[in-house]
Amino acid sequence: MIFIHLILGIIFGTLYGYLPFILIGSIFPDIDHLYIIIKNKVYTPKKLIDSIKHEAKYRLRYKTQLVHSLLGLIIFSAIVLAFSKTGAMFFAIAYLSHLMIDWMDIDEKYYLYPFKVKFKGFLPIWSKFEQVVTIVALTAMIIILIK
Repeated sequence: MIFIHLILGIIFGTLYGYLPFILIGSIFPDIDHLYIIIKNKVYTPKKLIDSIKHEAKYRLRYKTQLVHSLLGLIIFSAIVLAFSKTGAMFFAIAYLSHLMIDWMDIDEKYYLYPFKVKFKGFLPIWSKFEQVVTIVALTAMIIILIK
């Protein structure tokens, strides 16, 4: 779910307050994507999009075991906790929602890292379903921001 994390972060941050914590928590787990892009020099837009859709073809995994796991949620939420107790709660909820949404994606995830238990969803990356959900969420976000 490529854009849905950002859109939902904006929606829930606007509705419930604590926008910075919710927004960062909702997109932070994808920080590992930047690491994979830089490490593997996936710099052209065409190669980036194709490698995200077809990770096996490029022998890449954009979701690293630590960051896309409950252990990552605990570690990074603990860091936020050092700054704000309430903010850390919203950050952790947004982070967890990111992991739950990613569960639907077809690529492999290790949510129980360091245990080697694989989780794999059923939706191809940027599927028609994901596109429709993104458009609906984007429409909702615009309506909420206008009001």
